[in-house]
Amino acid sequence: MEDDKLRERLDVSEIVWDEKRARRLIWRSRFALWRNMAQVLLAIWFLYMLYMLVIQIGYAKLGKEDDLVRYAATLVETHYPGLKVNKSGHTPVSLSPWLTQETTLLLYKQLGKWEEVVGTVTVKKPLWGKLTHDIHYQQKQLDDRDGTFRFALPLSLLGKKPLEVREEQNELWEQLAHMEDGYVAEMAFSTLQPYEPLQLFKLLEKYDLSVLQMAVYGGELKTFQPTHTRSGSTIRVPHLVLRPAVHYSEGGSMSYETTMDLPESVEEATNQLIPDLEWMQSYAPDEFDVYDDKRLAYLRENGIAVYGAVVTGPIRELEKLRAEPELHRFQLGRIAVWNW
Repeated sequence: MEDDKLRERLDVSEIVWDEKRARRLIWRSRFALWRNMAQVLLAIWFLYMLYMLVIQIGYAKLGKEDDLVRYAATLVETHYPGLKVNKSGHTPVSLSPWLTQETTLLLYKQLGKWEEVVGTVTVKKPLWGKLTHDIHYQQKQLDDRDGTFRFALPLSLLGKKPLEVREEQNELWEQLAHMEDGYVAEMAFSTLQPYEPLQLFKLLEKYDLSVLQMAVYGGELKTFQPTHTRSGSTIRVPHLVLRPAVHYSEGGSMSYETTMDLPESVEEATNQLIPDLEWMQSYAPDEFDVYDDKRLAYLRENGIAVYGAVVTGPIRELEKLRAEPELHRFQLGRIAVWNW
């Protein structure tokens, strides 16, 4: 009996020891598994960081950051009237693991002599496919105004009889009349007839105003059919914008921007529009290509004609534009305290 009890005790001890050893083996296996996983993740993270470092260094050496910033500025300022892009200082451009380039730039409007930030534009350029952009406006009011302007197309450009009597916008002029002298504002207007850019500038030269941009006719509804809106005799189409001339360094970065306060600046801006559009198309495909291809063909053949402008200056000076018989469809933009 004593031998049997001793044998049972030994068997129980062996079972307990085997269970402890099994638990230790299990924990050792788990630890080894987690350690191996951690090592693999660390190796992947190290390779990822090394990959990102290599492509960022290579991207910086290629000097492609300036190209994306130049593209963003050109896209906005040649397609969105009333908006400008902040091109001063260094703008960082990020590069994703899939080689998608992305940058965000400030949008501003010129009100008098000041520049007011009104939003941002984010541009993404994938390795393959179309370049995309997304504009975010800083809304000041609960309405659907985004701060850009639209222009009425002169009927003579379409071979139709031009308007004989322009529509008087009494509500707009009454609004201006109730404002005191100590304010400046931005205003856009259309013209009853197309003009050469320098001709329109000379028409406005007698007023104490800054001419910021002009609406450019690119063959819309004549050589191609874009989306458009019609209200009575007024036709509005998407259009190009003649902006102030921008100077570039040898690497493509923007060095400084002139203004359209001098006639020679208008000529320089006119000469730069077609090369800017050609450069945009060579850089990357985008959503505007469906129209810009046809616009370029029209501009190369027919030259540049404008039919509206965006100006800024004192309230009282803007009121004087009402007396110009060739101007109509006035639009009042943002207003600021006197800074002229």
